[in-house]
Amino acid sequence: MSRTEEYLPWAQMFVQTRRVVAVRIDEYGEYLALSETGSSYFIERLEQAQALLQVLQAAERRIEKV
Repeated sequence: MSRTEEYLPWAQMFVQTRRVVAVRIDEYGEYLALSETGSSYFIERLEQAQALLQVLQAAERRIEKV
């Protein structure tokens, strides 16, 4: 299991509880999770950011199928 996969359960909960809609890299090269309420959350590890992206992409694919 990769490190990114290990963070998937965390990412799923983080997206649901914080209502995350995007992940971006700021001008300092730090990862931020952006919520639908306008809040941003510092993401400490690359693997966490990758897991968040995977969760968001999976949700987007589910929406597209509907």
